[in-house]
Amino acid sequence: MIEESLMSLASVATIAVLTLGVTAGGCLAGSKEEAGKTAAPVAAKDADARRAEVLFPNNFLVVAEIADTPERQQKGYMFRKEVREGEGMVFLFARPDFHLFWMKNTLVPLDIIWMDESSTIIHIEPNTPPCKGDPCPSYGPMRKASSVLEVRAGTAAAQGLKSGDRLRITFPQSAD
Repeated sequence: MIEESLMSLASVATIAVLTLGVTAGGCLAGSKEEAGKTAAPVAAKDADARRAEVLFPNNFLVVAEIADTPERQQKGYMFRKEVREGEGMVFLFARPDFHLFWMKNTLVPLDIIWMDESSTIIHIEPNTPPCKGDPCPSYGPMRKASSVLEVRAGTAAAQGLKSGDRLRITFPQSAD
């Protein structure tokens, strides 16, 4: 009976993860719709992205682009040739959910950090490699997340981040 229940639970979890991967468009660092497109110049489109400051528990500061439009969320770090130390991208979601990411068309490895409503880390996928060919794997926690931070690979380890740490995210004031 327990084995049957575990098998059923595993099947449900697998189906849920696959469904979420398809409905979320895969990694927000690149959607399947963008997969066939060529790289667009980064500077012109992304220079106007708003920035947030993300402070780690050890006072390490990341200045993060805010993926605040569907287009920015779909594109993420696609086609970028580098992510510098202290740079990042923060994804904010309207509601907590299973937000899966993939590395389609992402050229550099990243640390992907999922957080809950209080900006407490619930999962870290360190040194996530670029996807070299289809199908690309999806990454994500088995808990619902409210936001995600992508940073240069190795940042989480170098700064000693772990699940349960709380990040402080400061958003720019509106010009209104």
